[in-house]
Amino acid sequence: MASDIYFLAGDKLRQLATVIRGYEVENLKNLYFKSVGEQTTYLRICNSNQETVETILDVCGDLVTKYKDDTVRGPIAASLLSYMEVCLNNALQIFTDYTLRSSYLDKITTHLDNLINDFNDLDTSNPTDVAALTDLIQNYNEAMTNSTKMCVNSHASQEFSRNLKNSGIEFQTLVQNYQGTLGFDGLFEELEDTQKLLVYDAINEASGRGKVLNDKILKAIAVPTGRKEAGDISIKDAGTFLFTAAYITWDVYTSDHPIETAMRDAVKQVASLGGAVLQDIVEAAITTGLVGIEATALFVTGIGFVVGIVGSFILGAIAGEIFI
Repeated sequence: MASDIYFLAGDKLRQLATVIRGYEVENLKNLYFKSVGEQTTYLRICNSNQETVETILDVCGDLVTKYKDDTVRGPIAASLLSYMEVCLNNALQIFTDYTLRSSYLDKITTHLDNLINDFNDLDTSNPTDVAALTDLIQNYNEAMTNSTKMCVNSHASQEFSRNLKNSGIEFQTLVQNYQGTLGFDGLFEELEDTQKLLVYDAINEASGRGKVLNDKILKAIAVPTGRKEAGDISIKDAGTFLFTAAYITWDVYTSDHPIETAMRDAVKQVASLGGAVLQDIVEAAITTGLVGIEATALFVTGIGFVVGIVGSFILGAIAGEIFI
């Protein structure tokens, strides 16, 4: 988990994306691949991550330029750019695993496409519609900014994390307990994204980290589904927020657990063996690092990315240290 987040905008974000891509390419010498094809895939994803950051900034920047003299669309375009910059800071500084970053950037891209569709369809002669879209983007921004702050506020959840460790509760059980409290039946992985998000948000609030989806934000970004059961709301593009919420919950769970040291030792040991490939390293880290904890990762039950359990232990700013 990132120890601090520095908000970067515009060209500084582009520069950071370029530096990260260069770092990942340089790290090739410390990785082993079974085939040229696997190495090519790795490079393709790293390159794509940088290109996606550039594209998102270009698209938003073009809107700002196009509508700079428009008193209605201009401020909305500027607000959208600011919001996307928050999302991109999260992508580059929180999600240090290149595959998880790629998936998160895909979510951001879809989210942006939907917001631009709303922007293009906006009836600027209708003050109510203009205010609604303006309010929507501002509350999305507030929710994402709250998530960012919570990602670097491990101190607030220390006591909660310590109690989890002392209780011996498994991560899945923790999630299931809060899922039950909210009245969501069935398997967690089969819940809708909005329901998963509400579960994680409830855990994060109980931990002391804070609450992303406060009443004001929920009122602005959620729409009724027409169902009568608990949680009868839907948040458009909830998957974008699910990434950060799940990441915070996993940090709350592991921050007072010796998983970090165990995983790092496992990664170093396997990475030092000739012929080891990235998947072998990940599997070894999970097997060795999660002694006493069921090795079904947060991102298997919550989102679907097994590699996410290793987080910053693979290929992030810490990669150079891991593979020495």
